[in-house]
Amino acid sequence: MRIGVLLAALSAFASPAIAADSVADQAQHAYDVFAASLSQRDFLSTEYGKAVFSGIDGRWARLAGPDAKTGIESYGADTDKVCKSTGAQVLHSPNPLVLDMTTTTTKGAFTQSYVLIAGSTFGEKTDLATYLVALGLGPGNTAPGVEQQRAFALSVINGVVEIYRPSPDILVLARDRGYPLLFARCPTA
Repeated sequence: MRIGVLLAALSAFASPAIAADSVADQAQHAYDVFAASLSQRDFLSTEYGKAVFSGIDGRWARLAGPDAKTGIESYGADTDKVCKSTGAQVLHSPNPLVLDMTTTTTKGAFTQSYVLIAGSTFGEKTDLATYLVALGLGPGNTAPGVEQQRAFALSVINGVVEIYRPSPDILVLARDRGYPLLFARCPTA
């Protein structure tokens, strides 16, 4: 039995074209991920929001990417910790055109709204005052260097965002600047 498994594995390595999906299969999978399994007509209409935001309400944890110091990727390593804290984002879609994401910090809360433009493209709107206060960068903060921190914080919000949901429990926000943000649904219980 082990010899049969070994021979099958060797033949797959020796003939990767046989073992791999065809180009058409790979393309279909890509369309399924990036167009929410919708036809081109439905993708360009409000059907995208219905497909991507279906069942999205709840708590989600932002997944950490590569560690800044070591470069080691740690996606999902701290999901349980984030989900059990106030660090999880609360997602709510009041209709197929809008996704609201509320973030709570020790200094306050702010909500980012993503409004459908077309296809998977959304415009991000964040109230600047509540955002800066929640980050500790509000007008009351006069520490040295705070202006540069405010400028950076403001440079990473309120732009164009592509939103994808490759699985029911994973959400991807690909911004026009910076690394994609990945979120995982927090377990219920």
